[in-house]
This record gives sequence, structure tokens and C-alpha cells, in this order.
Amino acid sequence: MSRKVIIRGEPFDRGAQYGQQVPDLIRKGVEFYVGMWEESTGRSRGELLEIVNAFGEKIANYDANLWMEIEGIAFGADMSVAEILVVNGRYEIMLSTVFADGSHSVSECTSIGASSEVTDDGHTIVAQNWDWAVPVSEASILLEIQQEEGPDILTHVEAGFVGHKGINSEGIGLCANAMGSDLDCFDAAVPVWVLARSALNCSTIEDARKHVSRGERVASVNFTMAQDSRGSKKAMIASMEISPVDVIVVESANGRISHGNVFVEVGEERKIEDRLAIRYPGFCDRALRAESLTEINATNIDGLKTVLRDHENRPESICRHREDQTDDLVLETLASVVMDVTSGTMEVADGPPCQFEYVTHRLSR
Repeated sequence: MSRKVIIRGEPFDRGAQYGQQVPDLIRKGVEFYVGMWEESTGRSRGELLEIVNAFGEKIANYDANLWMEIEGIAFGADMSVAEILVVNGRYEIMLSTVFADGSHSVSECTSIGASSEVTDDGHTIVAQNWDWAVPVSEASILLEIQQEEGPDILTHVEAGFVGHKGINSEGIGLCANAMGSDLDCFDAAVPVWVLARSALNCSTIEDARKHVSRGERVASVNFTMAQDSRGSKKAMIASMEISPVDVIVVESANGRISHGNVFVEVGEERKIEDRLAIRYPGFCDRALRAESLTEINATNIDGLKTVLRDHENRPESICRHREDQTDDLVLETLASVVMDVTSGTMEVADGPPCQFEYVTHRLSR
């Protein structure tokens, strides 16, 4: 079961608690991504640290509290701020390594969801398989963030991240999966995982769109989000397709949603070329498979788990296994996460969901 880390208090204090509790796991992540950078680019650790240092000003201008939290993580783990920026900027680093030329056999995450209008119990659910490099699984944790200036958050992250897939106390759930466009580049910006945390600090999908939109971005990514109907809000699910130049919210037309690393909203008017769809046509097949299965199985949590366990088109299946891999970069479904934003539960399977049981987690307060 994933280790759970709870942090509370002021932003810097939260970060320091975080760093103090899992310094070895954070270091594992830093060394993995530095090694990926050095092997893929032929450039040095020092060059990478110098480049990611420029992320700091972008983050501080975007969200001073998150920047203080990052500084606190570095302090608590006895590491440099640049090293903490390596893990939080790892998505952008991927643009210059794994996704740089299409040479790696890459599979990425699949996100699905169902709104209250189609589920048997009237709950709104969002879920995903997180597919990534096998060594990273050893550095993954559940992070509970107890905030006074915002909602409490439960997020499944690589140690050192300030946010990733997760749920908050305001009835918001967020899943994330990679996308790629011809506009993406590796440069100083607000990292994708900082944007994810910013979205998890919100109480509605529309607020999340506004917060993400004002961040300076260099990478495309998708956030599949759900919101509960508490208060005056309506229950809804949507895909937030983010590029360096725009943020488009694609709402579900039938109470169901799915996303598989290819743009749903792309055309001449958007002026974006979907690079991953071109380089990895299997992504398109997986996206269609997820869509068809979600249409059938979206009536309850068990049905959505059935989708996440699917092996059609293996090895490029929704549920991915390391033994199918022939590339040097061995990928697998490292975690499968199902979030019911109505009941406030997060179920996590610590590996391919066909082999690992889901364990239910909740916020502590």
C-alpha cells in the first residue's frame, strides 16, 4: 500500500514537513530524472539544474504559496531548490527526452469518468491508470495536504511533487494524462504539476480553468476533472485540454468521459498539431477503446474498474504490463486510481489493477 504523508500549517512549514518525511524517496526521483536527461541529451546534471532554476521565478509569480512550499521541501529534505524543481518539472523534461523524437515505445495514462446523471447511485466519479517508468513506483506516495488558505487535498504523487492526480475537500477530483503538440518545448514556465496542484486548490472546474489559464505554459497536458454538486454547484465531468497557447474545457455530452493522450478538440481553428497521435497511432486506438468501454460500463465504480483492467491491443492496452516491454524504458501501470467526489473517497491499486487490489483512502479531517 502506498505510504501516506500528511503535511499541515503554513506553506513553508508544510513543505519542510514533506521533505523531512521522505527525503530518500525525493532523491530517488531526482536521480532518475537526471539520469534520463543525461542519457537522452548527452548534457550534464549541472546544465539541467541551471535550466530548471529558471522555473522558480515563474512559479513564484504564479503562486507565492506554492513557491514557499517548494522552498520548504528543499529545506526539509536538505536538498537544493533546483533539485526539487527537477521532479516538479519532470513533465517538461520529458519533452526533451522521452517524447523528443518518438524513438521510445511510449504508453501513457488513460482517464475516464462518469457523472451523477448516469451512475446508479447518483455519484460523480473520475478515474485513471497512471502508466509510467517502473523505477518511479518506488518513489510514489499518497500526500495529504491540510491547508488553512484552501481546501484539504489528497493526491497520489511522485515524492517531491506538489500535486498530481487527486481529490479535495470541495468535491473536486483530477486525473492527468500526457498530450503533445507542435507548440511544446522545454523552457522555463510554470510546471504542469504545479498547475495540477493549482487546479486542486479550486472548488469548481471553471475556477480551475481560470487558474491554469493564467500560468505561463510550455507543455500540453490533459486534466480530466470531476466536481460534486454540493452547494450551488452542478455535478459535472470534463476534460481540460491544456496547450501552451490555450485551455479548452470539453464537457461530457452524455455523462461519460474518457481521454487517452490525444487531443479531442483539435482542428484548423485551434492551430495545433497533435504530435502524439502522429508518432504513436496506438494512442488513438486506446482512446477509442476507452471511449467505447466507458459508454458501456460507466454506471458504477466497479464498471469503471472493468475499463481500467482492459487488455485489448496489448501491449498498448489500457492496463499495461512491464513484461510486455522491449524498450530500454520499461513502462507499466504503476497505479490505478478511482475517485468518487460525492463520497470523498480515493481508491488506489498500487500496480496493474488486474493484479492489485484497490485500497480506499479518505481525507483525515
